[in-house]
Amino acid sequence: MALVDDLLAKPRLYARCPACDETFSLRKARLFDATKPLPSYAQSYLKQANEGLEQERVDLARRRKLARENPRRTAEAVRIGKVVEKIGPSLPGFPLQSRDCRALFEPIDYVAFKGLSERGVVDAVVFIDVKSGGAVLQPNQRRIKIAVEKGRVSLFTM
Repeated sequence: MALVDDLLAKPRLYARCPACDETFSLRKARLFDATKPLPSYAQSYLKQANEGLEQERVDLARRRKLARENPRRTAEAVRIGKVVEKIGPSLPGFPLQSRDCRALFEPIDYVAFKGLSERGVVDAVVFIDVKSGGAVLQPNQRRIKIAVEKGRVSLFTM
C-alpha cells in the first residue's frame, strides 16, 4: 500500500485514461493495493463488470441459437412455398378457374387461359407465379414479366 500512498501524495502526477484518452490527476484516482482485500468500490465495479459479461454470454447463446434455427426456418418456408405453388389453383381466393390453368412450375408456375373452361372462349392468356411468405420474383421471372408487359408475346404453330 506504500506505493499507492506515494502515488496519491504526489500533487503533479497525472495518468491518461485508456478509454477516453483524457489526463487526470492520480490524486483523484481510486487506486488500491490488489494484494490485499479489495475496497468496496472495487468489489462493486467487479460485480458490475461480471454481470455485464454474464449478460453478453446469454446474448451470445441466444444469437448462436438463432443462427442455427434461421437456415432451418428458411428451408421449411421454401418447402412449404413449393407445395403451395403446386396446389395454388385449388386454394380459395385463386383469381382464375383451376380448370383454366396449366402447370409449368419453371420458370413461371402456371399459364391460364381465362374463360376457356366456362365458355370455350379465351378472354386472356395469363401467366401466374405463386409466391408465399414475402417471396419475390427471381431474375428470370422478372424478365418474363417485363416481356409480357411490353407485349413481346407470340404464338408459333408448326
